[in-house]
Amino acid sequence: MHLAFPHRALFSATLGGAALVAAGAGLSNAAPLEVLNRVESSFGHPPFLEWGKATEDVYQRDHGHADYSAEIHYDLGLYFFELGEYELSLKHYRRAAEVDPGFSEAYFGMGLLFYTLGDDDNAVHFYREALERKPTDADTRNNLGLIYYRQGQLAQAREQIEEAVRLQPIFPDASYNLGLVYYQGQDLSAAVVHFLAALEHDPTYLRARFNLGVVYFELGMLDLAQEQWVAIQQSAPGTALANQAAENLSLLGSE
Repeated sequence: MHLAFPHRALFSATLGGAALVAAGAGLSNAAPLEVLNRVESSFGHPPFLEWGKATEDVYQRDHGHADYSAEIHYDLGLYFFELGEYELSLKHYRRAAEVDPGFSEAYFGMGLLFYTLGDDDNAVHFYREALERKPTDADTRNNLGLIYYRQGQLAQAREQIEEAVRLQPIFPDASYNLGLVYYQGQDLSAAVVHFLAALEHDPTYLRARFNLGVVYFELGMLDLAQEQWVAIQQSAPGTALANQAAENLSLLGSE
């Protein structure tokens, strides 16, 4: 039995593509469920200005031609990225890098932009440029790991995301992503550890709870799987995720 789950746009912190299907590994012969394959990207560094209307006012006042600092160009790049004006966003990120070649945020911004557009080669290039300037940035390592995950390069994905967690131990999104990486690699015990870590740091992380239930199901721990999906129904009744949890709970009756 397979469950189908909708995918959201990357801007909602999601990668597109087919949902992962469990390989059936584990302690039982339970019918495989589909993991909710919605990896979490990091939006990145907070803007340097008071973001939003103040940034727009700066741009409108000077028509984008002023000799801004790297920080202001970064803010404008982020502003236009949010608007979906990707050419203008890229223009300001590039200008930020020209003004200050050591400014890692500019390269992170370009990496995120190309990642959003599905241009993995350019995204990897700019994320690596960012890491050359700031190798301790957990957001960059998390996002670089997600590109490798999207490409099926699980060892490289695991390396980058594990380093993100080492650098920033309380990083629920990275812990969740590691759960997906280990699940894809059929290491269900490790997937449990990382989904649990995401929930420890953020008990409201329902996607982690949902996928934890899937892994428990495949390990034959049906009571624990039921506990996770019931908890979703109780905490988020009427949502799409609660409905999906209900569908999975209906499968338990056939076991």
